[in-house]
Amino acid sequence: MQTQTLRAIVALLLTLVVMLYFYTNREKDYYSKSAEPAIAQILSDISSWEKQKLMIHLAPEAKQTITDEQLDELLKQYRSFGRFQSIQELNFSRTVSAFSLMGEKRINYSGLAKFDAGSVSLNITLIERGGFLLVYNFALAKVKQE
Repeated sequence: MQTQTLRAIVALLLTLVVMLYFYTNREKDYYSKSAEPAIAQILSDISSWEKQKLMIHLAPEAKQTITDEQLDELLKQYRSFGRFQSIQELNFSRTVSAFSLMGEKRINYSGLAKFDAGSVSLNITLIERGGFLLVYNFALAKVKQE
């Protein structure tokens, strides 16, 4: 009886993993049409590194968690990257998509973007509100050239 129970649990877990894979694959295809161009537009808009331009794209939760001093420091740090030029690589996070089943829908991408100063590593989490994608969280880091 223990062997049958173990087989049933393994079969159930395997079924769950396969279902999550297909769900996240569908999400990836769906958001590739809207989120990827939106990320490029957001990066283009905010790469002036002006506070007002960034605030337009931030979700209310993000606005509530960052102080003016933190925002000024962040913009000062990112200003050295210069203007956004293009996205070099963008990868959809299946993990974040799967966890969004148990809460508010979040879409996460990581990858590389080209700025005036060179390649920059990008991680951005978006939430959908009223048909718009807003920035819930993002981080940029200069890629070291070797």
